Amino acid sequence: MIKIQNKYTYSEADLLGEGAYSRVYKGFLDKKNEIVAIKVIDWSKVKDKYYISGFQREVRILRDLDHQNIVKIIEMIHDASQNREYLIMEYCDSQNLTAFINQSGGVLNENITKIILQQLLTALNVLIKKEYLHRDIKPENILIHQRILKLADFGFSVKADYSGNQLFRENVGTPIYMAPQILENKHYSVKSDIWSIGVMAYQMITGEYPWMADDPSLLLKSIKSQKLNFPEHISISNDFKEFIQYCLQFEEKNRYNWEDLFEHKIFQTKYVIQKKQIKIEQLQAAINQIREIQKKRGTPLEQLFTNLDIDGDKKLTFEEFQVLLLYVDNQMDINIQKGIFQKYNISRNNLLNFNEFNRIF
Repeated sequence: MIKIQNKYTYSEADLLGEGAYSRVYKGFLDKKNEIVAIKVIDWSKVKDKYYISGFQREVRILRDLDHQNIVKIIEMIHDASQNREYLIMEYCDSQNLTAFINQSGGVLNENITKIILQQLLTALNVLIKKEYLHRDIKPENILIHQRILKLADFGFSVKADYSGNQLFRENVGTPIYMAPQILENKHYSVKSDIWSIGVMAYQMITGEYPWMADDPSLLLKSIKSQKLNFPEHISISNDFKEFIQYCLQFEEKNRYNWEDLFEHKIFQTKYVIQKKQIKIEQLQAAINQIREIQKKRGTPLEQLFTNLDIDGDKKLTFEEFQVLLLYVDNQMDINIQKGIFQKYNISRNNLLNFNEFNRIF
């Protein structure tokens, strides 16, 4: 075990992720036995001056932000003897949004996508009030902790004036999510993040990218030449299509502004679960549908259970189990969903263990 100032402990076996110059480990605040994430930077290996400025900027921004939908920085410790920096951060128990999408079969239904976008926009509203532009919005930079989304990775973020016409020129971000103005090496505005949101929304609900290419120049050519299309085999409401279409307008003047996003009608509807009786035959028909889909997919049940078990506690909450149900039928009645869950929750503790889960099939 590695000690940091007799305050934090971590093991190199508990690696959570790594970058060009850093590694992130699961660690502990010893005094409270509290789990934390520890980002370790070995400055002797850092050759990129832009990485240093990006790291300093990220720390400065994170210290300025405090919200449940933004990952928190706890402390920064410099070890001069080893020329290392330790960034102690909030630990997130369920990897990132990319992993969640993959574990859900690569596609999310519209309601789950809306919930994710609502939480993301809540985080971005905090950034706007503090006058920051993120510039690298993508599923990999959205962590999940106890089903709460947390925006992370502010290395490309910058101060921004949302009230005026401030333009930026730096070519930063991840190409597939970059606004076309950045791909063209032209000036761009705070609306660049709105393009990224549109790409991410399309990706979540279709399992694909709106445009694909092997390099940024070909991607730009594809965006210019190919009309945005939605797969016909996936059910997407007209309102949600409109949301994506106006996030992905090539010209910034035609693209949604931030008020359009926050006030969009897809986020205004309040879903109310109506109590009603579900007939036994309806319940059995849904269960048969689950069995048929699973038979076609052929995923081993142990693996399917593990994929659904986001927090890794070897039990499925209703929300975790619901991911499977909505994959089978994204229009499945909520009462049928709950009926299936309760039917197989023999222990009546509102958690499905593997043996209970196995009975479904």
